[in-house]
Amino acid sequence: MLTTPTKEIPVAVVATEKKKAPVYTAPTKAPVKQSILLGFGGFLSKLPQIQHNFSPEPREYTIQREARRNAVKTSFIHGWTGYKTYAMGHDELKPLTNRPSDPFGGWGATMIDSLSTLLIMELNDEYARIMPRISKINFKVDEDISVFESIIRYLGGFMSAYELGERKQDSLLQKAEKLAIELLPAFDTPSGLPHHLWNPVQNKPNNRETLIAEVGTVQLEFMMLSQLTGNPIYGQKAQAITDFLDNMGYEHGLYIKGLYPTAMDTHQGRFKNAISSFGAMGDSAFEYFLKEYILMDGRVPQYARMYIQSINSMKKHMLRQVPGYDLLLLPPYDTQHMQHRNSMDHLTCFVPGMLAMGSVTLNEPEDMEIAKGLLETCVFMYRTTETGLSPETWSIPKTVPYNPLTYNKTKTQLAKLRDWWYNDELINPLLVQPKNGSETVREETKETEYSTKYQLPPVKQRPDSLYFGDKRYLLRPETVESLFIMYRITGDQKYQEYGWEIYESIEKWCKTKSAYASIRNVERKREDGDEEDEEFNQIDSMETFLFAETFKYLYLLFSPPDVISLDKFIFNTEAHPFLRKQWNWDRIFKK
Repeated sequence: MLTTPTKEIPVAVVATEKKKAPVYTAPTKAPVKQSILLGFGGFLSKLPQIQHNFSPEPREYTIQREARRNAVKTSFIHGWTGYKTYAMGHDELKPLTNRPSDPFGGWGATMIDSLSTLLIMELNDEYARIMPRISKINFKVDEDISVFESIIRYLGGFMSAYELGERKQDSLLQKAEKLAIELLPAFDTPSGLPHHLWNPVQNKPNNRETLIAEVGTVQLEFMMLSQLTGNPIYGQKAQAITDFLDNMGYEHGLYIKGLYPTAMDTHQGRFKNAISSFGAMGDSAFEYFLKEYILMDGRVPQYARMYIQSINSMKKHMLRQVPGYDLLLLPPYDTQHMQHRNSMDHLTCFVPGMLAMGSVTLNEPEDMEIAKGLLETCVFMYRTTETGLSPETWSIPKTVPYNPLTYNKTKTQLAKLRDWWYNDELINPLLVQPKNGSETVREETKETEYSTKYQLPPVKQRPDSLYFGDKRYLLRPETVESLFIMYRITGDQKYQEYGWEIYESIEKWCKTKSAYASIRNVERKREDGDEEDEEFNQIDSMETFLFAETFKYLYLLFSPPDVISLDKFIFNTEAHPFLRKQWNWDRIFKK
């Protein structure tokens, strides 16, 4: 448990003049301070419980789980040490040449993005060493800065660390607000949609274009900043964007309600294309509808309504299934011409975790089955490559529209579904009554199965029509994010084992002498002992999300379930956890 040790009060021996037998006072326990990583015990959400009710672990399993958790921590420390040695204060380390890189303003993106991970891994000395550098960050740089990346990596990183550090480092909150003040002018557009890039010195953008993912992924951070600072302006800016999206229609280029296209014009306040995607350029906007609802503990029904609308439209128009496999595909969709593409990218693999949380929060049983199918697809892309790492994109041309009656059914099962008309003993599946709204999607709590010798099922051969587009692996976190969330919700150890396979592949193929590198071709497997070939397949790039997300989610996958519980925290899209509390939102929504 992550609590301070219990102090035993020494036994008191009371002797009397008559030398009676000693009288012993019973040992008492000093008050135990609960770790912030366990959240606030007094918080009682009005929403349904998200996490599985885990039963006690057997000792053998605990030993194995802790060994795996420590292995992930050791890997994080290896990469962190390389960054600290060769690029501290810069945005990124190039892991092959050991040179620094500054794609995010030069404010130390890896340093700030790692703060919450350092605290979760209880690397408090490393965290303390960073603090003096925080005050030296200067946000006034004469270059184009990504508003979106600055908010999710820097702003989210500052605030999450401020909370996880028990609000002892005021400099973190001060820096968060200074950054927000520099970015606020980027929101002063006719539509209220922020610019994609912003120059803090020249106080101007370089164009009028942005993406739905970028305008829809500031809400958690700005709402939290208003709570922590008491200044409602940030939350109000975020809510204005949500209201704007909520009111968009055909006249703005929205052809299907809930399926927001990717490209937007900040001045005209309309969409510039018709392609909707839950992957690149779209992803986190859909995720934040649900997370806003959870953060505010269901107080604002608008967020749940917008989320459900998007998911229902996605299921109706976008979702595809692979005949003969338990795989689902979620490709981009042309909402104007009603045409789907055949490709899916790794970024889309956050969707299973989102759907699983939405399923238990909003009582949507079908979404849990879809979440499992999509996650099997994402894991399949790891397990069937030569390196055990997933490509960036893949295509499966031979798919059919998702149908809950035929998805993942054998020929025998399909025959029963089809032949009910001719057999009086069979029941029309269309007439089976669904669960009513009062029932929960969560199954009866069962004893959690723990095994130190868990065997994953053998992986099927690839579908004939499957091929990889971009064969790079960029250390992305989305699949392990969904594995972590799915394990915490279902308690199914399979998801831990999937995660461990992925971790071992990262350790084998991505590790360098100083840190970790992206992979050029996941299908290229070096011969044993061929070190030169290993480096040839590595790319001199290590993005900050390896520290902020990939290692964090893997670490939490093998942590005790009450550490950063999904019932006590909500993650921003960069995996920075914010505390769920009975916040007072009146100052933000007061008109």
